[in-house]
Amino acid sequence: MPHRPRADRDGERVRTAALAARGTGGSALDCALAQIGAAFGEAARINAFKLRLEEWLRLGPRHPALRARFRARAETIRGRSLDAAIAQIERCWRNERNAFRIASAFGRGSRLSLDVLREMRLLLRLLRFKRMQAEFVTVMAALCDEVIAEAAE
Repeated sequence: MPHRPRADRDGERVRTAALAARGTGGSALDCALAQIGAAFGEAARINAFKLRLEEWLRLGPRHPALRARFRARAETIRGRSLDAAIAQIERCWRNERNAFRIASAFGRGSRLSLDVLREMRLLLRLLRFKRMQAEFVTVMAALCDEVIAEAAE
């Protein structure tokens, strides 16, 4: 199967839903509802999240937006191994999720810290999946403004 960019798959999912609705003999309203469901459903939400992470990866760890978003959390895992950092962020995410539930019950919940942790969880898992433990140290140093000593080749 050839590689298709994630952004193209969103449009394809919407078109496929419309064709499926037309194929079953549905009305124009059924077709429109199927398209809306495909464009704003759970799969589209997950795809948008992954597109956002792909954009973060394209920017690189020295980009000001990326550093502003992740620097505080990167400081908490600086000096740890990749596996220990994943475990720490996982614990923080669980704790933050519980705090968000309580705050939401009182009408004061903010999803920003939860979203940052969710993005960081996936980015760290991606580094582990791709066996990029050495790059993890460099990325953390770049996020935390440390000077990186590189070996001369």
